[in-house]
Amino acid sequence: MNQEPRSLHPDERSTATDVVIVGGGMVGGVLAQALSRDGWDVTVIEQRAPERSTSFDQRLTAVADAGWQYMDTLGLVDRSLRESAGAIREVRVFDRGHFGLTRITARSAGIEALGYVMPNRELGERIEALLDVPVTGQGVIHYRRPARYVSHESDESGIDVRIADGHERLETIRARLMVAADGAESPVREQAGMSVRRREYDQVATVATAMPARPHGGVAFECFTTGGPLAVLPAADGRVSLVWVARRGEARRIATLDDVAFARAVDETFGHRLGGFSAPSTRAQYPLALVTAEQAVADRLVVMGNAAHALHPVAGQGFNLCLRDIRDLTRVLRPDPDEAVDPGDPQRLARYRGLRMADYRRTIGLTDSLVRGFSLDLPGLGHVRGATLSMFDGLLPMKNRLVRATRGIA
Repeated sequence: MNQEPRSLHPDERSTATDVVIVGGGMVGGVLAQALSRDGWDVTVIEQRAPERSTSFDQRLTAVADAGWQYMDTLGLVDRSLRESAGAIREVRVFDRGHFGLTRITARSAGIEALGYVMPNRELGERIEALLDVPVTGQGVIHYRRPARYVSHESDESGIDVRIADGHERLETIRARLMVAADGAESPVREQAGMSVRRREYDQVATVATAMPARPHGGVAFECFTTGGPLAVLPAADGRVSLVWVARRGEARRIATLDDVAFARAVDETFGHRLGGFSAPSTRAQYPLALVTAEQAVADRLVVMGNAAHALHPVAGQGFNLCLRDIRDLTRVLRPDPDEAVDPGDPQRLARYRGLRMADYRRTIGLTDSLVRGFSLDLPGLGHVRGATLSMFDGLLPMKNRLVRATRGIA
């Protein structure tokens, strides 16, 4: 499937591949596996060495049922990842200090779990383990790391991607498609001149894990407050994952708390539903904004992951939306029997863009509406939100739509 590179600078090395992925984090790593299974040769450009990756760190990620099943078809859900993930058997959504509750259960949906809370590092280790396992009929994955993207230039037959290694030696990789999975501040997207819409939420997410006093029982909680939602998600070994969103001033105060005071503050905000928390892990904080690229594709270029859409964590939709991006892109690029396919074919990329637009509007609209609707602090509005949650819980058609969204089905 490869082709010869164009003329290069005198001191520059050159290689050829089918697809270049800029960014070797969770999205880039899963995409590389998916493309290679369809026979594409893939080169991944990653700035950090494996042990320094900020994507595969100590954080946990909620993966919806449909996303988990898709990862399983890619061979990513091995025994280690399965045992280290916490199953979500039930979701409870409530507004702090007001009546009203919406419950979604795996049993009512007829499935084993609504999703899983997965350690990022375990996924990274599984991706690494698959790199050195040759499979007949599959493409090859090459990693360039540490290496950074420098520039790119496309023509009718391909795209030249210029990179620099850890010693600043230049190399040009000739490919037929480039995927930018290089984060919300994507250098690839910027050089391509692709504009973005950005909405600052004036909120910061504090992320940690802790041990609840009572067993979580596989229940995921979403507690809305006027400052932002607090998510308490079931993790493995009896622990829970905490994602506490607060306004910037309150987040600064949270950052100053010692472990005991932090655990007490979480319990107070959460309404003591699990009897308190202890042994919190090291905390990290992330300012929140909605960043969406105006276009998902350009000439022989696809933007994906946070480069395409960085979402508020309110409904845990970010990584699940990325998995659906990966699923649809690989479907569109999949070669038909006895047919030569150009992965950068503009008609195929336009088809991918068309497939994704409705999902983007629905998912981004859902998260943004939840943030704005539950963050308003107007007299009597809490009672309205509580009544809405109670009403929603009893309306089967609306609840079924919420179940499908929770499971990651679009």
